[in-house]
Amino acid sequence: MKIAVVGCGGNGGVVAGVLAAKKADVVCIDLNEEVVRQINDRGIHLQGKKGCFTARARAFTHFSRKWGKFDIIVLGVKSMALKHVFMEARDYVSENGFILTLQNGIVILEIVEEFPDVKVVAGAVGYNSIMADHGKYLVTSNGGITAGSLASGTMEDVLLLKSVLEPGIKIKTTRNIVGVLWSKLIIVCGVTGLGGVSGLLAGELLRYKVARKLFYQIVTEGACVAKRLGVNLEKVGGAINPEKFGTHKEGYPLFLRYLLLKIIGIKYKNLRGNIHQDLERGVNTEVDFINGEVVKIGDRLGIDTPVNTAIVKMVKEIEGKKRQMSVRNLHTIWDQIFPILVSGFLSVLY
Repeated sequence: MKIAVVGCGGNGGVVAGVLAAKKADVVCIDLNEEVVRQINDRGIHLQGKKGCFTARARAFTHFSRKWGKFDIIVLGVKSMALKHVFMEARDYVSENGFILTLQNGIVILEIVEEFPDVKVVAGAVGYNSIMADHGKYLVTSNGGITAGSLASGTMEDVLLLKSVLEPGIKIKTTRNIVGVLWSKLIIVCGVTGLGGVSGLLAGELLRYKVARKLFYQIVTEGACVAKRLGVNLEKVGGAINPEKFGTHKEGYPLFLRYLLLKIIGIKYKNLRGNIHQDLERGVNTEVDFINGEVVKIGDRLGIDTPVNTAIVKMVKEIEGKKRQMSVRNLHTIWDQIFPILVSGFLSVLY
């Protein structure tokens, strides 16, 4: 079985490393020439929650026709690059092969509508990982991948993926991958969005009362948008369904939400979200495909999303060097949206 992993950042690099450790016929593809060089010279090094090992793999900067077709092509690129890479990758998938996507957002749902004949398995990653150095990956939390088929993909494809990646990466199968992807998006909007504007790790972030209050509102906005679309939200892996953190009727009582967030903060204390990582590196983030996705669809449906809107604006200010990551940003957002929340509450009363 021939497998290609395109995009060897945090998610893709871990998948490539696990496959290489199992002696799979895997090819790594990444535009970063230094990543390619280090993988070819030193192999892929994984450390953290999935063990510590180095595995050899071949790496290149582009696809090549001489390789023929692949049975599985894993796309670990960022959301903004997904469609372009998807369009190239589909020419290299074997007749019975499929593409596996591993993005935080839901852009793949739009792509499969345009290319319904391409077999796709979408995955929601439940572990956190970063590329600590070129070809070196640190996994900071446990978890596997929740996977389900899209477009012309089948459950057989999902089960094949399970056999290929386990036991290195546990695969949880679902027939409601759309609900899982939306749940993952909503969680990422909260933890990654707030972590980005504040510059805090998840454990640090969730100690702040203002961060928890903003998290509840972010989840409420995302859940309302998803429900209006008819999406049945489903928990990611062993996590809690994100709508339970909302301020709507489906949400848990406040004291229970508080306790659960405290536990999550302890469990994922070292989690540094992608937006946070990108802002530290001085590169553009995926915020348009995370919080911005909720804002875009909310606008289309006539649903207000003030907290997600404020996060998008603030992240772009940090990208443009007009603002710095700071805890003060959390208070600024709360001060901006609190009158809106009060106005909405009064409108319900009267």
